[in-house]
Amino acid sequence: MDLSEISLASVQELHRQAETCLSGTVQLAIAADQRATTMAGIFGAGSVALLAAVATILAAASPNNPFIGGASAMAALFFVAAVTSAMAAAPTDFHVGGYEPKVFVRSAGDLAWMLRYAVQDMQDRIDFNRAVLARSARRLRVAMGFAVAAIPSGVLS
Repeated sequence: MDLSEISLASVQELHRQAETCLSGTVQLAIAADQRATTMAGIFGAGSVALLAAVATILAAASPNNPFIGGASAMAALFFVAAVTSAMAAAPTDFHVGGYEPKVFVRSAGDLAWMLRYAVQDMQDRIDFNRAVLARSARRLRVAMGFAVAAIPSGVLS
């Protein structure tokens, strides 16, 4: 991205917009992590509940084998969904807005250069953050696929 021919006023507006976009990706990442963590808890609780039901049926005088097989299959898929959701919320590198003063202290007198550098760098940060969000979203979609597959798997087992 070549910003050398763009006026200082335009670069200042690009800088403002880049800061807003970068802040938006951070907010989106927080929301995505909360969603993934919630889903991991729900899928994990479902898995534990089904395993508790299986343990109860196993302790009965005459266990119902089809129920045990179906509930076990569902519990396994819900557990995989929980682990995959947790992986979507796993800690990762993520870029936030702003700069440490030491980055610009040597060129503090050249506002145009600082803004052009910051805009280019923020675009790289935004691209990086979007890639992280896309990877997390893919993992969450896979987790939901396992959870959706749990029900027919339990019925067919």
